[in-house]
Amino acid sequence: MMRPETDEQFIIAARAIATTLLDRFAHFGLSSDEIANLCGAAFGEVLAQQLGPFGAVERMRDIADTLEKQVLDDALNS
Repeated sequence: MMRPETDEQFIIAARAIATTLLDRFAHFGLSSDEIANLCGAAFGEVLAQQLGPFGAVERMRDIADTLEKQVLDDALNS
């Protein structure tokens, strides 16, 4: 995988990682809630290993804020 340098490349890379995880989870027969819990824990672990525990918390807050803004923008523009 190349290093994403544009927004489009970033989205493609993120979706490729997500698709790989979802394909893997499909083999386990997990519920949506179980998958969400495992993904959240795994991403928290990755972030903590890369940024430390406090950095991970801050990054997760930033991600939550970005996602909330996208959802609200989509709702207002629909």
